[in-house]
Amino acid sequence: MRRAVAALLLCLAWLLAGCGSSEQTVHNPPAAPLESRVLASGNIPRVRAADLARPIAAYRRYVLAELGPMQGDVGRLQSAVAAGDLAAARRAWLAADGRYEAIGAAYGAFGDLDASINGEPGGLAGGVRSAQFTGLHRIELALWGRGSTADASPFAARLASDLRRLRRAVPGIEIEPLEYVLRCHEVLEGSLDLQLSGRASPWSGDALVALRSNLRGTEVVLGSLRPLIARRNRQILPAIDASLLALRRELRSVALPGGSMPRWDKLPAAERTLIAGRAAAAAESLAYVPEVVDPRPPLPQKSALGTEEAG
Repeated sequence: MRRAVAALLLCLAWLLAGCGSSEQTVHNPPAAPLESRVLASGNIPRVRAADLARPIAAYRRYVLAELGPMQGDVGRLQSAVAAGDLAAARRAWLAADGRYEAIGAAYGAFGDLDASINGEPGGLAGGVRSAQFTGLHRIELALWGRGSTADASPFAARLASDLRRLRRAVPGIEIEPLEYVLRCHEVLEGSLDLQLSGRASPWSGDALVALRSNLRGTEVVLGSLRPLIARRNRQILPAIDASLLALRRELRSVALPGGSMPRWDKLPAAERTLIAGRAAAAAESLAYVPEVVDPRPPLPQKSALGTEEAG
C-alpha cells in the first residue's frame, strides 16, 4: 500500500513539474527591463529644450503684442503729465503697469532694461532717492505718493525711451526653457509675495490690477505648454483650469463698473483673504507643471546594486 501511494505521489509530482514548465514557457515570459516598467522613464517621453522652442516663440510674439499698446499707454501718460492732469496720468499709468505685469514670464530675459522699467527702491542705496530708481514705480511714487505730475515728467520720458529699446530687443531675446516652464507657476507666486503683500505698488494700491494681468500672462504660458502637458500627464489640467477659473471669477466679482479694479487696501479683509487664497490655490496647482515638462536631462542615480542609472 505504501509503495502504491509513493508511486502515485511521484507521478503527480512529475505531472505538476511538467505542467509548470509548459505554462511558464507560454504564459510567463521573462520580466521586462526596469526602464520599460517605470512610468517616468519608460512611458513618458522626456521634454527636450527643442520641444519648448515653439511655445517660447509664441510667447515672444505675445510680449511684442503687449508692448505695442503699452507704448500707447506711456504716450498718454506723458501727455497727461505735460498737461498737469493728475487723474488722467494715473489712469494711463495703471494701464501701462497692467500691460507690463501681463508679460512677467519674460522678465528674466530683459536684463537691465527690466530694472530700469520696473525696478523697486528696495535694495538701492538711498532707496526712493536713488538715481537708479526709475520707471513705473518711480512714476507711481510721484503720482500717488507725492500727487505731482511735475515730479513724474522726467521719469515718464525715460520710461518711453526704455520701452522703445525693449521693443527693439524682444525679437532677439533668449528665454531659457527651464525658466519659461518655471514661470508658469512663479508669476502667481510672485503676485502673492509682491502684490498682495502691498510691497510692489504701495502708493497706487494696484495689486488687483497686477494680479489680473499676472493671471492673464500665466494663462498664455499655460496655453503654450498645454500640448506638452497633455501628452505626459493630462490629469493635472482639470484641477489647474478649475483653480484659475475660480481666481478669475473672484477678481470679476470685485471689479468696479467699467472694469477697473479697486485699491487692494480698500477691500474688506474677508475679500482680501478669499482672493489671496484663490491665488495661492492656483499657484499650488500650477506647481506640478515644471515637474511634468522639465527640460533638464535626468540626473544619474545610484541603484540598489551601486550601478549608475538615469533617474
